[in-house]
Amino acid sequence: MRHLRSALIASLAALLCLGLSAPAASAAPADPGPPGSGGTVSPMIIGGSDAPAPYSFMVSLQTARDGHFCGGSLLTADWVVTAQHCVSGKSPEDVELRVGSLRLDSGGSARRAERFVPHPEGSPARFDLALVRLDQPVPNAPVRLDVRQPVGASVRLLGWGCTQPGVFCGDEGRPEVLQQLDSAVRQPAACVNISAPIDPNSEVCTGNPDTATGPCFGDSGGPMLRRTVRGWRLIGAFSRVEVLEQDPSEPPRLPDCRTGKGIYTDLTVHATWIDSVITGSG
Repeated sequence: MRHLRSALIASLAALLCLGLSAPAASAAPADPGPPGSGGTVSPMIIGGSDAPAPYSFMVSLQTARDGHFCGGSLLTADWVVTAQHCVSGKSPEDVELRVGSLRLDSGGSARRAERFVPHPEGSPARFDLALVRLDQPVPNAPVRLDVRQPVGASVRLLGWGCTQPGVFCGDEGRPEVLQQLDSAVRQPAACVNISAPIDPNSEVCTGNPDTATGPCFGDSGGPMLRRTVRGWRLIGAFSRVEVLEQDPSEPPRLPDCRTGKGIYTDLTVHATWIDSVITGSG
């Protein structure tokens, strides 16, 4: 797998925007599992497991220099949704996308970005979403947006991010295959970020604090999904990890995904804006 340095820099750049400091960075396959089947993913992405088959709508955003840096979800044949901080400071001509593959360097549909449309009120701390127009349509089946889900709803997280806690995950923490992890919607107050507190009206808290498993750097922009009898539905895009209060008597510690919890932009509340961009009415 190509390295995640750019993914980590993108995530930490978002943290820098929130006032934190960081150290220097050294034809479509069917989606896995019939919806509604009894199988689950072990909560061991951190603590995830290899996806057994591609998700047709799963996207990797990459650059030729740095490889994978963020995830995304295919909404139509030529539009992808991701986190705004993933594309901030980047030029569309430098970004490649691989759609519907288990691996980052082969399979699925390869396309280039044509343009970025960030949310007009977005930032790494609020409304952290952007749309990416592909240079050509793909044959892959897209994912449909869900409706807002209550606390306790079962969800699945996908990503090629770090598989172990740490500010930088190293070679041993970079998955060769797309990771998946089952979790649930948590109470908003369960996700703590002292620099950019969660907005219960437009964001979702998830992760598995009991096992310290959840999203991490490199998973940014990737999907939070709900399984239904009619297929997968898209709830959110990963925005940021927890940032905890620190003991002033101890050395500073940067966010490192150790709690297993993360904050997702709730894409369902932005359905009208997303539709307006895709249809050209916005």
